[in-house]
Amino acid sequence: MKIKLHPLFCLLAGVFLVLGQFELLCGYLVSIVAHEVAHNRMAKLRGYAMGVITVMPYGGSLESGDDYNDGDNILIALSAPLFNLAVAAFIVALWWLIPDVYNYTLDLCLANLSLGLVNLLPLYPLDGSRVVASLVKHKLRAIKVLKWLTLIVGGIMFVGGIVLVFFTFNITLPIFGLFLILSGIFTSKGQSYYHLANSRPFVKDYTQGLKEEVVYISKDSQLFKFLRYLGRDKICKFIVIDEDGDKVSVVEERTLEKLCMTNELSVSIIEALQNYEK
Repeated sequence: MKIKLHPLFCLLAGVFLVLGQFELLCGYLVSIVAHEVAHNRMAKLRGYAMGVITVMPYGGSLESGDDYNDGDNILIALSAPLFNLAVAAFIVALWWLIPDVYNYTLDLCLANLSLGLVNLLPLYPLDGSRVVASLVKHKLRAIKVLKWLTLIVGGIMFVGGIVLVFFTFNITLPIFGLFLILSGIFTSKGQSYYHLANSRPFVKDYTQGLKEEVVYISKDSQLFKFLRYLGRDKICKFIVIDEDGDKVSVVEERTLEKLCMTNELSVSIIEALQNYEK
């Protein structure tokens, strides 16, 4: 998973520093990292890996695509904002138990709360827009509508934020509005999940010769656990065994690739083999 910082995030960080809000900036940094880790963990559980993600002022920007099904897309999209909200709720509960930590955890709580709520909005490219696009039949049309809605809301926030600056010095609103406007106009192509079964380990480099590796693994192991053994410089043969260590099946890489493409990677190898034989 590669992460890069968007210039708007750097601008927001500069604003926090100028305003002397170093603690709040740290809270946002920790919350954004936790946000993306939650996305990444759920993606791996569903059999996907992250491409390049760009850290924006309110999370990471991820391009919607066709490399994963709608159910997986919804789970991956919701995992991060729900995790942020859970962290915020935990901190609030902690205040009841240990009131003295309030002053030390307030900024972290606010950062997680705002990240969680903002990312549930159906504005492109926030997580809420990914959920909406997954629920509708005409996805391309939905994305266009979401982008126009994002431009409108972003424009209102930007203009309203500029006006409010003359009354109360809060520049985060126009920055977020500008972020939405730019996100609605420009679409990044390198920020998506890709299925692990489509990744490099199944593509071999035969020019230098390959070695064969035999791996003994339980019949209850999930498919994504098999992928960690693969590599471009070797060919793996998997001996699937039961609880007593007896051989149940032999799975070659070609068969494993087909199993990964036709099943969710959270499925066990024995279940995938049963589906394959039907």
